[in-house]
Amino acid sequence: MTDQLKLTGPADLLGYIPHMLGGAPMESFVVQTATAGALGATIRVDAPMGADPEGFAQTLASFAARDETATATYVIVYTDETSTDERFPYAAHLTALGNELATARMPVRKAYLVTGTHWAAYGTTERNPLSQITDSNANATLTYLGSAPTADVYNPALLGNWVEPVRVPERTEHSLTEARQAWAALLDTTGTPDRETGRAVAAWFQDPFIRDFLMADTITTNTGRIIDVLLGKFNGCPDWSRVDRAEAAAFELMKLVPEGQRAPMLTLMGWIQWLKGSGTHADRYLKLAAEDLPGYRLAVLLHELIGNVYIADVAKDPATAYKRPTT
Repeated sequence: MTDQLKLTGPADLLGYIPHMLGGAPMESFVVQTATAGALGATIRVDAPMGADPEGFAQTLASFAARDETATATYVIVYTDETSTDERFPYAAHLTALGNELATARMPVRKAYLVTGTHWAAYGTTERNPLSQITDSNANATLTYLGSAPTADVYNPALLGNWVEPVRVPERTEHSLTEARQAWAALLDTTGTPDRETGRAVAAWFQDPFIRDFLMADTITTNTGRIIDVLLGKFNGCPDWSRVDRAEAAAFELMKLVPEGQRAPMLTLMGWIQWLKGSGTHADRYLKLAAEDLPGYRLAVLLHELIGNVYIADVAKDPATAYKRPTT
């Protein structure tokens, strides 16, 4: 992804990270691994709030250590929280993290602070404008190449409520087989499904049992255990093009059902964003799913999982992690 990208300073690094995460981090710690002349994995977790500094640091450092080629790291604290001197929030957590990363032989080269009003080298009195990040060479180049970190494909107001609800089919062995075949066919082709096919698939997604199979079938390298797949544990690197098609298909299916029946597709989209390593977008979609159908169980459970700083295994490993397309 960085073949056509040259980072010449901290603003470029800070402009690069939202493109890797699929959105600008908020109240987050980000660790960017690096080797000589190249960047590696981009890892984001929620800001520690009241978490024990040592435990938080050990957890985050263990995630970074999944990049076995890394020899150094950058740490960026995204927050509007303030400390007693208003400049160094989460200082104890950052110190502990620096110690853990040094022990793991990937010492911190630089640490930065990004707030809603400015950015700075962490621990300094700088107050650099955020426009330096948005105007950076990295942000301009990646945007030109087609990356859109702030893109949001879901706008409930644009979907409307003029469609009739779909009827949930009876759950049988035959209907499960039929649903899985239809979903596989949809993902193996390009373009949007016709109305009849789309509404049929959307109806199958309303059944939690069938929904879980369809979500698992999105990943062709799964282990065969649905619970493992839903937790982001499967063999090898997924066919990310197929996963992208599943996300696009979920959006198309939402156009064919009214409010109250969109939660399964929103949950699928949130789960996919989580697998891709974008906790920000995952959080948004899962919250919207719980709003569309209050208390929607899978959305609530996944939201709790992500909130506990659980990162999908596939997103931790640079060999299997999603590479956001730029061309």
